Amino acid sequence: MSPMKFVNEKLEQTPLLVLCNHCENPPCVRACPTQATWKNPDNGIVMMDFHRCIGCRFCMTACPFGARSFNFRDPRPFINPAEQNKQFPTRTKGVVEKCSFCVERLAVGQLPACVEASNGKLVFGDLYDENSLISQQLREYGGKEIRGDLGLNTGVRYRGI
Repeated sequence: MSPMKFVNEKLEQTPLLVLCNHCENPPCVRACPTQATWKNPDNGIVMMDFHRCIGCRFCMTACPFGARSFNFRDPRPFINPAEQNKQFPTRTKGVVEKCSFCVERLAVGQLPACVEASNGKLVFGDLYDENSLISQQLREYGGKEIRGDLGLNTGVRYRGI
């Protein structure tokens, strides 16, 4: 069972991806005592510096979506060296991590890995650009925030809930 408190029963029964919702005013940023979590002012993505994280997990407590995970063991032995991205820092034991919309991929013009692998089921783009694919899809099919009642104005929308 997810740690989220849902506003309706239908939503509680709907399987969802647990990813960072990239809030406009993210509670995790305010909770981080080392400023290891911040919001990128250029693109709105909530970022993390894994080397600044002290593993206090305050950000995990502050996140209303349960979108952060703590590395209880070193993840590096499970990363295939041939697939490791040398441009992106490797996380270690004792730190928190979260979705960054694969910012390292975005920087070279690629989509986030989950979007690329979804075969069109996930859409990525600028919610504030009315000509972007995501804006067009939201106009055509609609979409909602999880826990819109919190007023966080998340950067992620879901259909069918």
